[in-house]
Amino acid sequence: MIESENVEICLSGVEKTFVMGEVQVPVLRGVDLEIFRREITVILGASGSGKSTLLNIIGGIDKPSAGEICFDNSDIAKFNGGQLTAYRRKNIGFVFQFYNLVPTLTAKENVEVATEIADDPMNPDEALELVGLSDRKEHFPAQMSGGQQQRVSIARALAKKPRLMLCDEPTGALDAKTGQQVLQTLLDLNKRLGTTIIIITHATPIAKLAHRVIHLNSGVIAGSEKNIKQAKIEEIDW
Repeated sequence: MIESENVEICLSGVEKTFVMGEVQVPVLRGVDLEIFRREITVILGASGSGKSTLLNIIGGIDKPSAGEICFDNSDIAKFNGGQLTAYRRKNIGFVFQFYNLVPTLTAKENVEVATEIADDPMNPDEALELVGLSDRKEHFPAQMSGGQQQRVSIARALAKKPRLMLCDEPTGALDAKTGQQVLQTLLDLNKRLGTTIIIITHATPIAKLAHRVIHLNSGVIAGSEKNIKQAKIEEIDW
């Protein structure tokens, strides 16, 4: 399996069908997709379009019903459970809509949870500094705002030094201003570290911040485009 040196991961003919009793529900219907290194890709689509399923498959949380997923000249669609676990631990950082922080751990301890399973992790203090939370590292989630908690979750994902950072509606639980601050954090990390970032969202303004935009509709790629110039946060009409 050969892949371009500029492509981080590529999907070919990826399908996903969920079986509920005698009913089959197709969610992804032959997705072909390339994610390029050191870029921010936004996958845009309405609720129910298959965005989260696609992200879970890229992240090795779920397996496709058919198709290939090329990563480092291997087809991760053929990986067994142990191989998928190793793939996630080594290569993937997840940022979820509702943070998924451990409430009884401080910000630093939440980041340390990720570093304990990584091969070559970043220092937790460094990860929190990169997201602007050095002064909050001893605070518990309940002592932080929603935006601060989301930035802790970004630091946790970043601390693994992942090849791919996967963000599932990262601003969905935040107000507009706080969401913009979180997006600025992701933009800064991409620029400073070159981390490949995928953001799935239904919010069309976010697409203007990306290098590439993928439109997903009813489990099918409905279109894609490359932004000639990334917009800045302050340039977007939110």
